[in-house]
Formats: sequence, C-alpha cells, structure tokens
Amino acid sequence: MSVEAVQAFGQKEVLTKKEYKPYIVRTNRHGLVRFAIHAGALMASGAAVYASLGTWWIVPSMACHAILMAFLFAPVHECSHRTAFRNRTLNEAVYWIVCLVYMVPPTFFRYAHATHHTYTQVRGWDPDMLPENMTLRDYVLFVLGTTFWRRNFRWLLFHPFGRIDPKQRYYLPDSEIPKVIREARIIMLIYAGVAAAAVYYGSWAPLIYWIVPRFVGEPYMRWLRISEHGDCEESPDLRRNTRTTMTNRLVRCFFWEMPYHAEHHLCPLVPFHALSRLHEKIRDKLHPVGDGYLAVNRQVVGNILSPGSGAMGLDESGRTAGQRSA
Repeated sequence: MSVEAVQAFGQKEVLTKKEYKPYIVRTNRHGLVRFAIHAGALMASGAAVYASLGTWWIVPSMACHAILMAFLFAPVHECSHRTAFRNRTLNEAVYWIVCLVYMVPPTFFRYAHATHHTYTQVRGWDPDMLPENMTLRDYVLFVLGTTFWRRNFRWLLFHPFGRIDPKQRYYLPDSEIPKVIREARIIMLIYAGVAAAAVYYGSWAPLIYWIVPRFVGEPYMRWLRISEHGDCEESPDLRRNTRTTMTNRLVRCFFWEMPYHAEHHLCPLVPFHALSRLHEKIRDKLHPVGDGYLAVNRQVVGNILSPGSGAMGLDESGRTAGQRSA
C-alpha cells in the first residue's frame, strides 16, 4: 500500500484555507494562563497531600494530585505541536519541564505523535492504535497503563544506550538519532540526580509528590484516551476515525481542550484555546461525537463483550458513544 493511500485526510472537506486561517493564531497569553492554572492546582493538591499525611484524608488528596499530574499529558501534547505558545523558546522550555515530570522523551515523543497524526487509525502505520480485535483483558491492561509504561520505560532505559526499537525507527529520521540519544542521557542523569539527592537527604518527597501519584493517576488518563479513537472507523478519514467527546468545563480546562479531539486531528495547527470555536464551526461534519467519557467507555466495553452487535447508530443529535469499524 502506498504512503499516499494511508495518509490521514479530511481537513479540506470541512474547511477552506480561508476559513482555517483565523483559527491558527498562536498566543503566549493563553498558554501562560492555562499553564499557571495547571501548575497552581498541582501545588495546591501537593499541599493537600502534605497536610493529610498520616490521616485518611490522604486518599482523596492523593487521588486529586494524581489526576492533576496525569493531566500533564495535555501540555506535553500541546507543546509537542508547538501550539501552546507563540514564542518557540518558551514552548520548548515548558515542553522539557512537563516531559520530565510526565516521563516521556521530548524529541522521540514528538516524532511518534506526529506519525500518529499522519497515519491516524491505519493499522501497521499508526503507532498509537488500540489492539486489533480488542478483548476485555486488552482493555483493562490499556486502562491500567501497562502498555503505556512498558513503552515509556523502554524509551527511557534503552535510548541512552543507543538502543531504539527497529519497529519504531520508521518514524525517526536518522539525522535525529544522536539528538534522541543525547536527550535520553540527560533525562537519565536528571532522574539519577533526583534519586541520589533523595537518598542522601533521606527524603521520601520525590516518591510521595511525584512517582506514586504519577503511577496512580495514569489509569485515569488512559481511560479518557480510550474515547479518542476507540471503536472509531479504521481508515484515514479524520471525520470518522477520531472522536470528539462532550464533557464538562473542568475536564476541558485541565485537558487543555483535547476533548475536542476530532477538531484537533483535522486541524493540528489550531492551538488548544481555539478548538471550542472550531467545534462550533464544523461539529455537524463530525461522526462520531461521544456524549461523555463514561458513555463512550460503556459502548467500547459493550462492543467487546458483544462483538456481533455492530455499530451504534447516530441519535437525533448526530452523536454516538462508539462505532465499531466494518
């Protein structure tokens, strides 16, 4: 199959170049405000964890802190597109900070994610596809973060020694390999330095405020991300292979508007703060649109348990919680 035959398409079918242009304006202000809100919330939840140590209040405090930390995927993602800030130096500085906390290598993630956009929902080309003929076990392992951490640990532990999975080399230019290895070594040194300092000072702080909540919160992010492409059509058509999920303002805030996921895939140069406006423009051309994350996941699990049930039809609003590919 030719590369052209599997490349994602759909933008020209929903917007003209003239209509597209007003939405791609980047600013520093929107990114700084959203990052300040996110960082401030993390500091507040970290303070709540500190205040609740040794009490039962640690459970809700840690849950809140963990979920806010899981949402750091949002600025990682937005900065990888270089749309979080107008100033490129600021964008890359924030990108490095959130990648370090979220535990992903910046350059390698950027190439992997760009490939996901180029070949969205084309099996064998898209590196982020859910398992084929997904079983309930596959679903549970995905939500628990098993596949996520297996992949990320390989990146973080193997890349410093120049070991890059041959199956992933197709989306990494040879010219970028030295940079990827260099970054991986810097990241390993930073993590080793944090660990050494914690041991030297006898501090549990990195574990309590970073490592533990980082692992505890990831299943929530995996659960949210099921909705983005789960049970969507396996084809390059971005109008049907990616799902926008309607949700509340709080989730949209900390997810940096990524629930508008179909809009993002159709127009990846549009910054997060303009996605809601873009949704109003093109929402009638998108299928499926999910009525909440719980509804989408229920439909995905329902299709796993009853594979012969087929696709869920559109309701009167044109929305559907899930769609089984043909």
